[in-house]
Amino acid sequence: MINQLVKESVKGLKPYNVYSKSYLCKTDANESPFNLPKDILNEAVDDILNAYINRYPDNQCKRLKVELSRHLGVSKGNIILGNGSDEMIGLITNTFIDKGDSVISHEPTFSMYKHSVLLAGGNYIAVPTKENFLVNINEIIRKSNEEKAKVIFLCSPNNPTGNTISKKEIIKVINKTNSIVVVDEAYIEFGGETMLQEIERYSRLVILRTFSKAFGAAAIRTGYLIASKDLIYYLNSVKSPYNLNTISQIIATRILKNKELILDKILEIKKERDRLINMMERINKVKVYSSETNFILFKVEQGDRVFQGLLNKGIIIRRFKNEVLKGHLRVTVGTKEENDIFINGLKEVIL
Repeated sequence: MINQLVKESVKGLKPYNVYSKSYLCKTDANESPFNLPKDILNEAVDDILNAYINRYPDNQCKRLKVELSRHLGVSKGNIILGNGSDEMIGLITNTFIDKGDSVISHEPTFSMYKHSVLLAGGNYIAVPTKENFLVNINEIIRKSNEEKAKVIFLCSPNNPTGNTISKKEIIKVINKTNSIVVVDEAYIEFGGETMLQEIERYSRLVILRTFSKAFGAAAIRTGYLIASKDLIYYLNSVKSPYNLNTISQIIATRILKNKELILDKILEIKKERDRLINMMERINKVKVYSSETNFILFKVEQGDRVFQGLLNKGIIIRRFKNEVLKGHLRVTVGTKEENDIFINGLKEVIL
């Protein structure tokens, strides 16, 4: 009976499952291995103790937008904040996608683009990447024009492949299509070219960012988008009121006021990423892809066996079940100690 009442666009979707078992080393979700510094947490606690929890949160996130505006160098009026970048993706599709409308992206990439488009009843078209997962920009342009795509999602640096799309290529997509072009920069602090300075120049450009990765605050579920004021008007018309809670706003604001305490951790992660790639490349039967993110994609024979072998050792990494990424696994860069545990475990299960 219930099945007959569920939306057709929902019936093909599956719940998002995560591993909940105990672990020695958790490197599957691209989180920062470093908790927020105690100074930031203590200041945030003081702010929370003085907050009016009985009142709804600031719908405009005014204090947070002031700090974010300073950090980004853009106007407060170009920013919308929400419950993770996932909500921002949903906001975009709910604003622009009617049933049957086409959306273009590249494959493989972040799965939430497809999930959100299908939920809206849209037609999601994935353009295959070229060798070593290089994004096929010309084909994306051709397909977008052929399908009259409403929205194009470009992820740079890309999850899960770790490679980037150049600024020149992104501008080419904007200039040669009539679509809303969404550039997901969730990992931009680790590498790649930002499109931030182009917001005022291109009215159809949207940039996605998050506090979950480089800033080490995945628990507060705070993401945001930057766009032209014309786009912001329509997106705000769809955005739910009070969508970012007071505690998340307080912590994110404190992070930005003390961001220098976090910058050293970003450099440490990048240094460990390069060290980890170097060690992985020395292991037989492992193909390692270059990365401009805080994770590394690699390919092995019998990927399921390697994944399970590491899991048996308490080392959780990410595996993929679709055909494009068959045999591929992804490991998040952790602390030096965590990376050494992973490398030793990988050597043991590979040999």
